[in-house]
Amino acid sequence: MSSALLEELKFKISTFPQDPGVYLMKNAKHKVVYVGKAKSLRNLVRSYFGASTGHSVKTRFLVANIASVEYI
Repeated sequence: MSSALLEELKFKISTFPQDPGVYLMKNAKHKVVYVGKAKSLRNLVRSYFGASTGHSVKTRFLVANIASVEYI
């Protein structure tokens, strides 16, 4: 993931509400690769793009392939 894309995602996530909801992570082909739910959308989704220390191999691979994030 390029640093420009990472910064773009972090900015977009900063606009997410802190309310409960569902988030969709999509790859570069706009295919949904992960669906999750959270009590605080902003806090949980932001945690994916912070320091990867403590993240599983599966999570690190997932985040490396994310091109966009949306919420419902």
